[in-house]
Amino acid sequence: MSLKISEIIDLIRRQLYGTRGIIISLISLTLLILPIIFWRLDLPFPANTLLLCLLYSILAMAWNILAGYTGQISFGHAIFFGVGAYTTMILMLYYGVTPWIGMFIGGIIAALTGLALGFPLFRLRSHWFTLATIAASEIFKLVFISWKWVGGAAGLQPPIVPSELALYYLQYAGPYIYIYIALGILGIEIIALYLIINSKTGFYLQAIREDEYAAMSMGINPFKYKMIAMLVSAFFTGIGGGLYTVRYRFIDPFAVFDLITISVYIAVAGILGGIYTFIGPIVGAFIFMPITEYVRAQIVVRFPRYYGLHVFVLGIILAIITLSMPEGVVGWLEKKGLIKRELTLFNPSKLKEDEII
Repeated sequence: MSLKISEIIDLIRRQLYGTRGIIISLISLTLLILPIIFWRLDLPFPANTLLLCLLYSILAMAWNILAGYTGQISFGHAIFFGVGAYTTMILMLYYGVTPWIGMFIGGIIAALTGLALGFPLFRLRSHWFTLATIAASEIFKLVFISWKWVGGAAGLQPPIVPSELALYYLQYAGPYIYIYIALGILGIEIIALYLIINSKTGFYLQAIREDEYAAMSMGINPFKYKMIAMLVSAFFTGIGGGLYTVRYRFIDPFAVFDLITISVYIAVAGILGGIYTFIGPIVGAFIFMPITEYVRAQIVVRFPRYYGLHVFVLGIILAIITLSMPEGVVGWLEKKGLIKRELTLFNPSKLKEDEII
């Protein structure tokens, strides 16, 4: 279903009326002001944590279009994150391409990687698909460790540039500028995913998730729409990897293809917030990352000899939360009547029957 520009504007405008619009405006204003407050008060730790919340919101939203709406649970999104990160770095380091363009190209290369992987992986179902994504992620890590042109195990680091080229190469001290870049990317992603979900494609994805055989009987091509979901998911994950590159200015295969801190963290953020809700992954990221950073910081300070213990402590905390709220935080709040379902759930519009089939 192709939407006209006027229809897209009208679709978005409807979400900005009433209580939902007020909430969105207040949250947006808060996120715009917070970096300034952190900068003025010289609070790098909460600023870095906010950036991680936004980064993992981007990643978890992208993951959710494949896992939550299509039902294809992946623990291999580190592939797309790493490909996007390396593409951005290589274009910047070897060819002098600005990261403004490099991040976008990184998203495209990640999307093409997702399409290539989709052909064999979507022949598998259920837990076999999930296990295959883990295996593929580890293969990519090993390939990049052995690939000398991309730095191998030593990784890559861009040169320090003079201040007059800071905007071109996106090299700034502190996380503050990158917070606004992440906000812009997240805003574009929210609009794009909202339009997809509120279309026939979104209806088809959810139909495949609920019952693939029933969807096929309706004339829906599961493979085609799984590939669409994979393409979109990989694209935004790749852009997230590019953002990581410009912020931290160093990448290696162990960091950007990491199973735990990338693939699992992305999935946990999505599941924690509510895998079947639109804003659940954002809520999950804003709960999960502050807990992760705080626990990690406390363990490092108090028990420096036991670095890594924070993963164990974090696992216990998450187990308690997920056992008490199996539907995710957003789903639990809706279930308890603490928030209205209309405020959080973006379902496909009321499409007419002839628009669906």
